[in-house]
Amino acid sequence: MTVVKAYKDIYNFSVQLNEVYQSFNNKTEEKIFSVKFQRYIKWMVVGLMDTSFGDLEKYRNAYCVSNCLPGHSIRTALIAICLAKELDIEASEVYHIGLGGILHDIGKLLIPSKIIDKPCKLSVTEFKVIKEHPTIGFEMLKNQKWLPKDSLKIVQNHHEKIDGSGYPNQLSGIQIPFYGRLVGVADVFDAVTSKRNYRDALSYRDALCIIQKETPNLLDENLVMVLGDTIEKYYHSNTNHTKKLNIQEYDKLII
Repeated sequence: MTVVKAYKDIYNFSVQLNEVYQSFNNKTEEKIFSVKFQRYIKWMVVGLMDTSFGDLEKYRNAYCVSNCLPGHSIRTALIAICLAKELDIEASEVYHIGLGGILHDIGKLLIPSKIIDKPCKLSVTEFKVIKEHPTIGFEMLKNQKWLPKDSLKIVQNHHEKIDGSGYPNQLSGIQIPFYGRLVGVADVFDAVTSKRNYRDALSYRDALCIIQKETPNLLDENLVMVLGDTIEKYYHSNTNHTKKLNIQEYDKLII
């Protein structure tokens, strides 16, 4: 796995997502997700299943900052796949998790970029708009027979929280599908370790500390422990010294 390949993956995925966006806006286009897109997504996930947690940083680059959807989606899928492997989940199920992970935020394609990339705190109205992306993604994908139901549930449920404060359906505890909880942890971890318009990235250790401190009632505690074990396993000598996040900014991480 090389940085060049990672860059190409992000670029090619951005091209595929743009084609989906164009198809969605073309009212004469019956198939939003082309056969080419389906094959590409499946190929990407199979490739990520052969990639390690240590390759995660290769999917960050100067051309993919802020809320860059392709990079974030790939990294979230990779993190989720690595957590699933740590749990010894069967390969076929890891594949389903990867599909759900790489598509988890596809609903953001239809959210105005001025909201997605806003460099400061969202207004109440803007936050309501962005919270619609799991439902939008679910509606986009629900009739796609090539997508396993487990993967579709991830798209719909990755923002549900253990205490019932999440969205879109305020599910709580075990009401949230397990794979949705898993990708939810991966999603937040990538968010806090990625540079955004309004803050620098956190180191993996600082990110884990924030997640453990601020989400005891939000994320699956056992999965957060697996994340911690994964970080320790691959980053015993992490030297990524970055600015620590202001606790008051935490609400921006979970959109």
